[in-house]
Amino acid sequence: MSPSDTSDGSLVQLMNTQSGGESARPLEIDSTSLPLPSHLERSISETATSENAFLPSLADFNFHQWSPDALFTSQTHSTQDDWYPSDSQITRGCELFFDHVAGFLPFLHRPTFNTHQTSKALLLSVLALAYQYGENPDSGDDVGSGQSLSVQCFYRARASIATEEEHVDESLHGVTLVQAYLLLEVFALIYSTDNDAAYGLKTHSKMICLARAVGLMQPESVPPPETEDLESLWLVFARAESAKRTLFAVHQIDTLWYQILSIPRSLSHLEIKHDLPCRETFFEASSSAEWAVKQLCNKNQNSTVPYPDAVRRLLSGDHLSAIPDFDPYGTINITHFILSSAREISGWSSMTGMLSMDRIEPLRAALQALGPYAHPETPNGTQTPSAALWEATWETAMIDMQSWSPSHTGGIIANSLDASLHQMTVMAPSFDLMCKSKIASTIQPHVDWFLRYLDATLVPDTEAPWVILYAYKAFMIAWQLLDGGAKGCMQVVGVQDGDREAALAWAKKAFGRRIQWKLGKVVVNCLDNLRV
Repeated sequence: MSPSDTSDGSLVQLMNTQSGGESARPLEIDSTSLPLPSHLERSISETATSENAFLPSLADFNFHQWSPDALFTSQTHSTQDDWYPSDSQITRGCELFFDHVAGFLPFLHRPTFNTHQTSKALLLSVLALAYQYGENPDSGDDVGSGQSLSVQCFYRARASIATEEEHVDESLHGVTLVQAYLLLEVFALIYSTDNDAAYGLKTHSKMICLARAVGLMQPESVPPPETEDLESLWLVFARAESAKRTLFAVHQIDTLWYQILSIPRSLSHLEIKHDLPCRETFFEASSSAEWAVKQLCNKNQNSTVPYPDAVRRLLSGDHLSAIPDFDPYGTINITHFILSSAREISGWSSMTGMLSMDRIEPLRAALQALGPYAHPETPNGTQTPSAALWEATWETAMIDMQSWSPSHTGGIIANSLDASLHQMTVMAPSFDLMCKSKIASTIQPHVDWFLRYLDATLVPDTEAPWVILYAYKAFMIAWQLLDGGAKGCMQVVGVQDGDREAALAWAKKAFGRRIQWKLGKVVVNCLDNLRV
C-alpha cells in the first residue's frame, strides 16, 4: 500500500494529537518573494566558483579542542602502553571484520588493506569491532575471550589515536583517521557495555570537523595518473572510492543519531559533493585484472551522478531509471535525506500547529520511488548482508513517514541507545491514534516486513546492529495493535489476534538471537517489562 493512501486529515490528526496544537492552513509563500530560476542558477554557479576560499583546512583544526579523552580520561581503562595484538589476533580479526562488519560499514578496500602499512589506530579500531563476532585465537577460542579482546583493542585504539593526531596530514592519513574515529564511535555507542556513549557522541563531532578539515566532503582533485600500469589505476580507483564510501558512512551515522536519538545533525546534506557510490562488485574486485574486466563490461562506464543531483532529480519526479547506475548502498543516504526532511517537518508542525501537505507529498513520492532500488532483485534470489540493511532502512522510513516519533515531536533527546530503546517501549504510537487515523493499515505491510525478517534471520552475525533498533520499533507498533485488538497484526509470524503471551514469547526468541551484543540484551530487558 502506498504511503499516499493515508488521508491528509489523518496526518493533521496525528500532528495535532502529538503536539497538542490546533489544525491550521498550510503555510503559504508569495511566489514573488522567491528568486527567479535564472538568478538562482547564477547564484549557485557563483557560490561553487568561490566556495574553495571558505573551505576549512587542517591548519585551522584544533585536535585538543575536540578531544573526547580530555573529557573522559577517568573512564579510560588501563592498558599496557606497549601492548599490541599478535599477528594471529590481527589476521583473525581482519577476517572477522570483512566477513561480519564490512557489509554495513563498507569503506575499507579488502584486497589492498595492508595491516603492516595502515595506522595503528585504524587497525585497532577494526579489531575492536571484529572481535564482537569471534573469539581470541590466542586464548584457545574460549567463549567470551573475543569480547575481552575487543574491549582491550578499543581502549588501546583511543590511546593510539591521540598520538597519531599529532602527525596527521591532509592526504590519505587524514581519511584513515576519520575512519578510525567512525569505528570507535560505533563501538562506543553500539557495542560497549561500559559508559562510553558520551565519548562516542563527542567523537562524532570531532570526526565530522576533521572530515571537513581534510577535504573529505568533496572528491580529491588529483590529475589522472600518467601511467598505463593497470595496478596503479586500480589503486587510484580504490583510494577514491574508499574515501567516498567513508563520507557516505559518516553521513549515515550522523542521520541515524538524528532519527534514533533526536540529536541534531552535524553534517549538511549539501556538503556532500561526491558521486553516488559505484557498484559493490567493482569495489570488491580481488585484483586489478578482475576490476578492469568488470569496468570494460560496464555499459554505464562513464555515467555518474553527484549525490545532491540524485536527490534533486528524485524529488522533482524523475524516475530513478533515468539516473546513472549506482550501488544500492547510496539509497541509504537518499532515504536518510528524505526521512530527515520529514522529521524536520514534524518538528516544525509540532511547534507551529500547521501542516503543509505541499512539503510532505514530494517526500512521500520520492520515498515510494526508491522502493524497488532498496529491494534489488538478485539472480538466484539470495540476499547479501548489505541488502538487508538497504531494505530495513527503506522499510523503517516508510513507517516513520506515516507515524511520527512521539519522543521527537515531544522534544525528548536520548543520550544513549539504551535510553532510546526504553523510550520506544513506553512511547510507542498508541492503538487509538493509529487506528482512528487509519495509519495502522498503511504501515502494516512494513511492520510485517520486519516481523518476517526477524523470524527468518536465524544467525544475525552479519546484520547491521542498528537494524535491531528499526525492528524493535516495528515490533512495538505490532504489540500496540495486538494489545488494542487489531486484526491480523502479527499473523504473518503465526501469532493469533489478542494472544499477548505468544507475541511476547515470539519476540523474546527472535531478539534473543542477538543477545550476545549489547543492544540485544537491552531489547530483551525491555521485553521483560511488557505486561502479558
